[in-house]
Amino acid sequence: MPMVQPTTVANIIGPWKGEAPTTLLQHCRDAWDTPFKELSDIMVATFLNQRIALPQMLAEAKRRLDSEPREDTEYFDDQLAEAVLGADK
Repeated sequence: MPMVQPTTVANIIGPWKGEAPTTLLQHCRDAWDTPFKELSDIMVATFLNQRIALPQMLAEAKRRLDSEPREDTEYFDDQLAEAVLGADK
């Protein structure tokens, strides 16, 4: 039975290309190859806000909001939920 690869942004979009000239882009590049389940809530919110791997990231965010307590990485309360609302528009 083949092993299932964990879902990462790189699996969906491909390898990171180019520079990361801002802190925000550097955070995205650093998390590009991280499995979704290992991403912090703030990184899931960041990918949503940047509209990166949107359908898959939206599913991950909704799963977290439905089944996991917040982990205190968000910059403000309900940041992940707010990112989901923004991405759903």
